[in-house]
Amino acid sequence: MNRKILFTLLVAGVFTATGCQNTSPTQNNPVFQEQLLSSENVFSGVVPCADCAGIETTLQLAQDGTYILGRTYLEAKSEENTFFETGHWVIKGKKIVLSQQDGKKSYFLMKGENVVMLDINGEPIQSSFNYELDKIKPKKLAGEYSYFADSALFTECGSGKRYDAAENIDLERGYSATGVEGGTPVYVEIEGYYTLRPSMEDGLFDNAVIQTGKIRFDKTSSCHSKK
Repeated sequence: MNRKILFTLLVAGVFTATGCQNTSPTQNNPVFQEQLLSSENVFSGVVPCADCAGIETTLQLAQDGTYILGRTYLEAKSEENTFFETGHWVIKGKKIVLSQQDGKKSYFLMKGENVVMLDINGEPIQSSFNYELDKIKPKKLAGEYSYFADSALFTECGSGKRYDAAENIDLERGYSATGVEGGTPVYVEIEGYYTLRPSMEDGLFDNAVIQTGKIRFDKTSSCHSKK
């Protein structure tokens, strides 16, 4: 099936299922309501993997009760090593229950500000390995930003990893003010965090950077010069 068609059906299914719910995501546990619904919540970490170096896992809980769960199998033998799932989430007691459109469920346990992955029955995984995902908080991010023809890209200095930075007028204006030719990477430091966003280009999802605070462009610097 065409990826864009599949993506359209997938997203439509997510919002249809969410709209049919009669309860809010945290109705069963008001203690977590302010914590989880005050903003988008993103959790990330590397969990154990039986036949790879680890599974880089990112869980995004949106305020409308939908979620995106991304998994990247590190150093996996298969070329296709990144997978995504979507659906809706609810709180039951101290557990976060993720429900896909086919009825399959996944479970996480709240642990302070973080979450811990549970087994397929919603019970603690009996292992000495770490299954905890840390809550992502805004911090200073350093990288190089470029903008051209409505395409915005942020490349992190430390890892070289690329993030979608579209739909941020403050970054676009700051970049334009540097006077460089469109598409030229410019060093920038921003306050923000990384998350997942639907991508209409390939019908899947993109790693994205979200700017929440100060922005400082410096066209005289680069990631290389800052090492």
